[in-house]
Parts: sequence; C-alpha cells; structure tokens
Amino acid sequence: MRTNRILSALAVAPLALALLGQPAHADREAGERAAPKQVLDVSDLETGAPPSVAWAERVNAKLTTIHGPDGNTPVRDGDLRAFAPMGSGYVVQQGTTVRWIAADGTPGAKTWRSGSGLAVSARGGAVAFAGPRGRVTVIDSEGDRVLRMAPVPARGSTAAAGVAGEDCKEDGTSNGCTVFVNSLVEPVSWLTSSHGIVDTARFQQVSTVRGRWLGGITKITDTGTCNAMKRNVRTKWTTCRNRFSDIAPGNRRVIGLPAYGDGFGPTTLDVLEVRTGARVRSWTAARNGQSAAYFGELWEDPDHVLIETFQANRCAIVRLGVDGSMEYAVAPRRCTMTTDKLWLQTR
Repeated sequence: MRTNRILSALAVAPLALALLGQPAHADREAGERAAPKQVLDVSDLETGAPPSVAWAERVNAKLTTIHGPDGNTPVRDGDLRAFAPMGSGYVVQQGTTVRWIAADGTPGAKTWRSGSGLAVSARGGAVAFAGPRGRVTVIDSEGDRVLRMAPVPARGSTAAAGVAGEDCKEDGTSNGCTVFVNSLVEPVSWLTSSHGIVDTARFQQVSTVRGRWLGGITKITDTGTCNAMKRNVRTKWTTCRNRFSDIAPGNRRVIGLPAYGDGFGPTTLDVLEVRTGARVRSWTAARNGQSAAYFGELWEDPDHVLIETFQANRCAIVRLGVDGSMEYAVAPRRCTMTTDKLWLQTR
C-alpha cells in the first residue's frame, strides 16, 4: 500500500539548508476574494462511496477496526490515537506507544515511546514520530526499516509535524528526508534531516508540509494566530484568518482552519489556493447552532476533503467537494466521542 520508493523532485537537503536562511523580502497578506459559502450541516446527506483512504471505528474499549481499501485490520488493547498505512500494515500510536502492525493485526516485535501523533510524508512512504529528549524516529520502506534522526534541542514534550521526502535513507536513488518537529510546551519548531542538520524551522509551529510547500504559525495572540505559506525560503502569502491543515495532492489547495482553535471543535472550514491564499470555498456554522463540529480533516483526492464530524450526538465521515457537494462517506451513527468514534488516517 503506497510503498514505492520515489526519487522526489524535491531535493530535501537543499530544503533543509534553505530554511536556515532568512527570506529577504516582506510578507504579504493573502488577498481577499468572494468565495461560495454554505452551512456545515451534515444532518441529512446522501451516502456516497466509502473513503478511498483508511479510516477507523472504535468497536469497544478493547478493540478498534481499521478499514482500509484492501480489507479490515483489528487493533487490540484500545487507546488508538493515530495510524498511518505502511507497507502491508499500519504504523499505530496507542497512548504513548508506537508500533507497526500487520494487516491481520499481528503486532511487530518492537515498540517505541512517543509524544503526540504521527507525521506522514505526502505519498505515505515515511512516517515519523517524536519521543523523549527530542528523539525523532522514522519508519519507511514497507515498515521494515527504522531510522533514528538527529535529536532536536527540545525542552519538554514534542510532536512530529511533517515529513518532506519519501525515503529517509540516503543512497544512490534517494535524497533522504527532513522531519519537522513542534514543541508542545513553547512556541518553537525545528527541522532534523537525514543529512544530520538540525535547526529551527522559522515557525512557532509547523502546520503542514508537502513537497516544496511549508505552512505554519508565525505569531500567536490572545485572539488567534497569524500564519505564513512558504515555497522553499520564500513567503508567498500570510493570513491571520486561518491556520493551515492538509495540502491537497497536486499542491493546488490547502485546508484553512479557524485561526483560533478554542472550543469543542472547529465549525468552519475554508479551502484556499496554495499559491495565493485566495478562498475557493467556505463552510460556515449555522447561526442557530444546528451544524457540525469536526475533529480531523484530510484531502481524499485533489477535489475532495474528508472530515470527521459530530452533530446531534452522531458521528460521521463526510466528503466535501470543492464544487460544493456534500455526502456521507461513512454514514452517521450515535456516538459520545469516547465510544463508537470514527476517525481518519494521519496525513
């Protein structure tokens, strides 16, 4: 499942080196333009095709099932926090433990301690996670190769935020990779590369990485955040209206979250152009409160976003089209967010 080694058009080492320098130009605010808007009401939609990416549902406190395009995988012992396809199985995070499991749920022999979440490269060839004392680990090449990156100088807990490059072992066919890591206790982020380079990433928090594009938070205020989208070292645009999430395949669009992340979960979502920041389409909250919150989002393909929704005590996975279409990818069922939960693979 997405295991081919790819010689990326991105030379990862130049990216890491370039980020060491300061861009010699002024940031510019993303231009405003009118975009179609609709309410994020998922109470009564048609059901379409199931997700083409992996998704999971919690069956009970001791069992979660991952539904993949090639079949189902049981994950036992509960507390699944994040997962990503790797080779013939999955990298899973349960509590603060990361392991690889086979398609039939059989766990690999080794486990690792980790911080919050997993970070996955654009094509799924590498999965990274951060551990104690700034350690950064990458699993790639069909789940049978584990690589330790140079540690970042963190004080306290960290989380891997993104991976640039699909194959982290440098050789005649690979430029290696760069992993971006956020501190969870202070506003600072770092990069660590397979070349052994470690440096700050020039963001208070890295939000998204795909190819030569890198987005993140540059300023945190009492009322929200300001964010920048860079291509290599150049800041292409900035905004204080949105934080960034997943960049679409093809690098044309990026998901824009609310700039301020307080509350039960986001109730608005924007689709933005990666190159300019212009809004393509927006989903908004209903004034009467009869609309959905969501807790995870990723691009299914260049034209569709999948989101994990919660509305009226029901969970669903909803497919949002850039053309304004909305449908269930996984039909709703009653849930409490701690039982019968639905969620998507990590990107």
